[in-house]
Parts: sequence; C-alpha cells; structure tokens
Amino acid sequence: MSKKIRSVNRRASRRPPTSGRKPMCRLTARDVTTSADELLAYHRQFQPLLQRREQRAWSLLYLCGQLSNLERKTMEAMILALLGPNPNAIRGLQQFIGQGEWESGPLLEHAQSLVTTWLGEPDGVAIVDGSGFPKQGPHSVGVAWQYCGHLGKLANCQQGVFVVYASRRGYAFLDERLYLPEDWFGEDYRERWKACGIPDTLAFRTEPELGLEMIARLVARALLPFRWVTCDETYGKSPYFLMKSRPCSADSPLKKPCLKSLPRELLMT
Repeated sequence: MSKKIRSVNRRASRRPPTSGRKPMCRLTARDVTTSADELLAYHRQFQPLLQRREQRAWSLLYLCGQLSNLERKTMEAMILALLGPNPNAIRGLQQFIGQGEWESGPLLEHAQSLVTTWLGEPDGVAIVDGSGFPKQGPHSVGVAWQYCGHLGKLANCQQGVFVVYASRRGYAFLDERLYLPEDWFGEDYRERWKACGIPDTLAFRTEPELGLEMIARLVARALLPFRWVTCDETYGKSPYFLMKSRPCSADSPLKKPCLKSLPRELLMT
C-alpha cells in the first residue's frame, strides 16, 4: 500500500462521524468482522437482480464506499481509499453508476420486501421528508440555489425527497426521488438537461407531489403495512398532500392513506 493511501486511511480513521456525534460504543475486532459478514450477506440478496458479475462487484464496492468515513464520497475518493490509484477502476465505477444498464426499480422493491419481513407492523409509520446535498458547482442534476436542510440555510444544493418506514422493530429507508426545480424545465437549462441524461418526458412535480407519488406506489403494491403518514411543515403546508394522505375512514383496519382519488398515472407508475 502506498504512502498516499495509508495517509488517506489514517485521516479517515481519525475523522469524526459526519453527524458530529461521538461514538456511543467502542467496536471490537469481532464486531467489525461480524458487521462485514452481515453486510456481505445483505448484498448477496440483491445479486440475482444484477445480470453481470462486474455489476455485482461494482455495487459492493460502491456500497462500501458510501459506508466509509470519507469526507467527500466521490467515486475517485472511494477508489483511492479502497483499491488504490487505479484509473481503470475509477472509470469502471463511473460507468457502472452513470451508464450501466441495470434497473434500480427491482432493487428498490426487493429492499422494501425485506423491510416488510424484518420491520413490518400494522401500525407502522411512513415518514415523508426532504434533504439537501450541498454542491460546489452547477453541473450536478437538479442543483440550484434552494433551501438546504443539511446546512440550515439557502445554498447551492440538490434536494431529495425520501420515504422512511418506522415501527417498534426498527426503521429503514423505503424510496427516494430527486427534486428537479422548475427552472430546470426552462430553455436556459436545456444543455444541462441533456448532459445529465434527463428523460424528455419528465414533468415538473413539487416536493409534496413527489412524496405522494411514493406513498401511492406503496399503497398500490399493498405489501408493506402502515397506519400513519407523517411529514414536516413543508408538506404540511400543502392542502393537496394533507387531503390525499388522510386515512380513508376511521374504522379502516390498516388505516392506509386514502389515495383513491389520486391521478391515475400516479397509481399506475
């Protein structure tokens, strides 16, 4: 291992978590080994959904990179920390994420099935919320000057909308959407639109509409039980979101959100 890679690894091991919180407990070598074995077992459950052996290998490497202590989790930084200075590996990971022909939908649905098995309860909660990701430049898809919850202020960032599941048995992510600001649908952004590979058929949707789209998909699948849909004030200020995510009736056994009157395209996507 080169001096540069050893230096990167030492800095990463000394760096506190991005949350800023101190570790709650000290992991033993056995804990680390057990966690690694469980991560590999979890990853194996998704391997049949990736057709090529190379895709399965890149997906595991990318997962390990996202779980690392790296401050900037770019593909180049991940490769340097995990494999060393390998230009071919950097290009390979970039191709897997950017141009690789694999479907994220089946992976996401399988993850939701696991959440149902491990955490599902009739009175579970679906939590809709957004999160911002600060960016330095103008080239990332959907980047704009907008409120960034991560920083607590307006900033140049991407904005995602997420659905999380919570029950007495634990919590986990269920679904996600990238919010594309309305400005991105104007002529001034056509070049960036094409460079990012955004489909021409994509229509503008507000963050509450994206949240409802994900809740509608969960209801249509009828797999994961949940009684409540919760959100923060961004979604609570939307009468449309509140009306469509209310329980259908007080005596409904599962108290699922009343989405019968949602636009047909949301229920069928």
